[in-house]
Amino acid sequence: IGVVGAGAMGRGIVQLFAQAGIPVRVHDTQPGAVDPAIATLGDTLGKLAERGKLDPEAVRATLARISNAPTLSAFADCDLVIEAIVERLDIKQALFRALEAEISADAVIVTNTSSLSVTAIAAACARPERIGGYHFFNPVPLMRVVEVIGGPRTRGDVIDRLVALARAAGHEPVVCQDI
Repeated sequence: IGVVGAGAMGRGIVQLFAQAGIPVRVHDTQPGAVDPAIATLGDTLGKLAERGKLDPEAVRATLARISNAPTLSAFADCDLVIEAIVERLDIKQALFRALEAEISADAVIVTNTSSLSVTAIAAACARPERIGGYHFFNPVPLMRVVEVIGGPRTRGDVIDRLVALARAAGHEPVVCQDI
């Protein structure tokens, strides 16, 4: 999984999937933002271990699954890229267009947007059928629900993949329409 955005939501999404045993690559447009975000995750996981909520080996294994993606091309072999950046349609559309140029044709791209239309984001894409919404709630590891949002052109198998992944990570998927 690739995650674009190393802020609070991005870090939570990274933690969720890395703890679920999935390798995660993290990218942020702000130079130098990813390494401190990974260090913050290390602190968070370390505190969970101190409180007996995580085994120290699980902390080590989780952190080993997280890596810095210095450019979008590092997502070339990802099956899924999750966007968790600023809530601006033009910026999200530009990112999705750039991602389409870097990832495989069968990879899925989703937005964690809480307020923008998945349909509007997908309208900028060459392959809108692989675009969806994956709206997590903060803090992601504790709020165990995720909205799985399909636009009018999102393929059914994309929704099915997102639902299965959410369940595998211990979250309850709620399938929603883009309204």
